[in-house]
Amino acid sequence: MCNADSYTELDEEWRGETNVYDVNDKHDDTQLTPGNWYRFTAFLGKMPEYSMSINSCGVVYPGYLRGTHPTRQEGIKNQQICFSTSMTNEGVGCKFARVRNCGAYYVYQMQKPTNWYYGFCVAQDQCTDARELGDRWRLITNPTIRAQSNSADQTTKKGWYRFTAGHGTMATYQPDSNYGGGAYPSWMEGDLPAPEDGEVERTAKFGGTSHVIKIRVKDCGEHYVYYLQPTPNYHYVWSIDTDVCLHANPLSDEWRNQFYVSESQDDLHTDYNKGKDWYRFTTGFQMMAEKPPAPQYSCGTKRAAYLNQGHPSVEDGVTAREVCIKSDSEGLNGACTTKENIRVKNCGDFYSYQLNPVVQDMAYCVYNRKTSCEPKVAHAKYGELAVVNCTLNSEKDFDSSEVEWTKLNSVKLPAAGLSNIEMSDDKMLLNIKNIADQNAGVYALFIPSTATSELVEVILYSAVEAGKKYYVVKEGGDVTIDVEINVVPTPAADKITWVKVPGKKLTGGKYSVSDDKTSLTISGVTAKETGTYRVSVKFEVDGKKFNKSSDVIVQLEEEEEEEDSIVM
Repeated sequence: MCNADSYTELDEEWRGETNVYDVNDKHDDTQLTPGNWYRFTAFLGKMPEYSMSINSCGVVYPGYLRGTHPTRQEGIKNQQICFSTSMTNEGVGCKFARVRNCGAYYVYQMQKPTNWYYGFCVAQDQCTDARELGDRWRLITNPTIRAQSNSADQTTKKGWYRFTAGHGTMATYQPDSNYGGGAYPSWMEGDLPAPEDGEVERTAKFGGTSHVIKIRVKDCGEHYVYYLQPTPNYHYVWSIDTDVCLHANPLSDEWRNQFYVSESQDDLHTDYNKGKDWYRFTTGFQMMAEKPPAPQYSCGTKRAAYLNQGHPSVEDGVTAREVCIKSDSEGLNGACTTKENIRVKNCGDFYSYQLNPVVQDMAYCVYNRKTSCEPKVAHAKYGELAVVNCTLNSEKDFDSSEVEWTKLNSVKLPAAGLSNIEMSDDKMLLNIKNIADQNAGVYALFIPSTATSELVEVILYSAVEAGKKYYVVKEGGDVTIDVEINVVPTPAADKITWVKVPGKKLTGGKYSVSDDKTSLTISGVTAKETGTYRVSVKFEVDGKKFNKSSDVIVQLEEEEEEEDSIVM
């Protein structure tokens, strides 16, 4: 039956799973002969192993294989061909069938359909034939606008889809309800597959509910595709992940400084009912305070809010954190009686916070710089020496033994874990040698006799720093991406690698990398070359190994639409 004279070829392209039924172009599989063997030669040459939507594959009720195709060793396999008779049903109208794996193709022995409404479907390439979902209201940072998304996905046809907005993926963490374009935005449980994983099954969940839908996902190298189906109703939507760093609203109020103290109640501020959204601080150290401020009315508010945990690293992505809101009676180390659950993302140069200020008379507090230490912010490359030199402008004498230094994760200096930090005899000078991640951060100086507390921030340059985050180029044009490696000594070129996210090696004549690996040129950019590029560097500092990376996005320049002329 694998010989060409033992089967009949069915080459009709209307059988493709994305082809919609046309009442004016009806097809009739009742003309097929029962008992005969058939081979599909269009598209992938085999039946899909998942149900279709009604009115797909050029017929009203499309037929699909229930289960997986046989291997070559299994020979002839008894199976069922089922028919989709609604938008959501599974395993309905099934009929006995036999399938054989002939090596390069399959042959099928099928029962004749009941009438012309039923027909046999042929699978298409998920990566090239997937439908597109590119509505920007689907982005998880966007609040629900009912007029946009009403009924959008309860009528979604079963099939393969590609997200073309945002990151092009479904979020892998739970978004908040009433975001992502609907009351219940989708997110995927589990990791995204690798190309070698092929098509995998995952569970889609919806923020704010316990409802789940089984989906399939495939890594196509340049993008991901998802096998989706209609949602229960218009409240449930297929949402798209995006970078919350790009959508954070700036908070630039100087009164948020933890050293700012309002002198009267007329100078008190509040974030109450500002609205749940993503925010970033653009003053001070551009980060929320991690400890409660001491004086009443600090941070220009009646109830100062501060982070009760450390900030995440870039690699942590979006993480859950807890904010404490001080009461009037609390001292420096007062109890955390009122809490707010937030999300935080380390965006490299700043942090993005998803806040929901619903407590009256409260505002968020930020770390700020003071001027008695130089530099106020010390920048250094990995492996370099950072020097912090402080002076005390005070008429009072002080005993150097009173000086206390702490790194703002409650580590008091000197500390065994920070043995590469040298302190001068008067404790006003810090030499931080072979600086790396564990040394960077905020250092606090406190002198009780002068009631002086100073903050100094030691910031590492990104190990890999791109000149720009986004490159916009005309189609067909060339683009050069330059990066700086902020590591001392500079790593050898073989320690630096370039890939296209999610992990595609750069091959072919379109890509050219400089000898020192700090520059990538892309020639004749088309839509295929757009996306995210990642440069990584491996190095050691003080015996500890590091692997750091930086992402750069290449986009095509959008053509401006011509305004319609008005005819008078």
